[in-house]
Amino acid sequence: MEVTLGILGFIIVIITVEYFFFYKRKEQKEEKEEEYIDPLEVRFKATQKLSKEVQLDIENYILKANASDKLLFKDMTFSNYLAHLKETHNENLSDSLYERLRNLELTKSNSVFLIKSLEFQFSALLQIKNKMQLLDLLYSKRVALAESQH
Repeated sequence: MEVTLGILGFIIVIITVEYFFFYKRKEQKEEKEEEYIDPLEVRFKATQKLSKEVQLDIENYILKANASDKLLFKDMTFSNYLAHLKETHNENLSDSLYERLRNLELTKSNSVFLIKSLEFQFSALLQIKNKMQLLDLLYSKRVALAESQH
């Protein structure tokens, strides 16, 4: 009887250890995998969002300041740049491209290359966003000054 209880106790200990050691670790590993956020996907979505914001900023400025044919850069008008930005967005930052990208199994070097490319795009978009904010501020001040002089 004591031998049977001893064997039964030993089996219970083994099951308990197996449950807590293997099953719980497996659960924790699955939770960690669910918590993993792909830096490429994060960078893609951030760049995509900024691109849409910049497009909207330019559209609003064009309407507010009647700036469609005014130069944003040396050889590019606001409307031309907006068209270029929309085309680039559709080619490089579309939702369909994002879905295709998510389904690819990229090597680490390919992921790093794409992340660096997105960082470059993000930086360029951020510069344009800052320029648009400055232009908007200057335009608003100019309008306010003109109104106060009347």
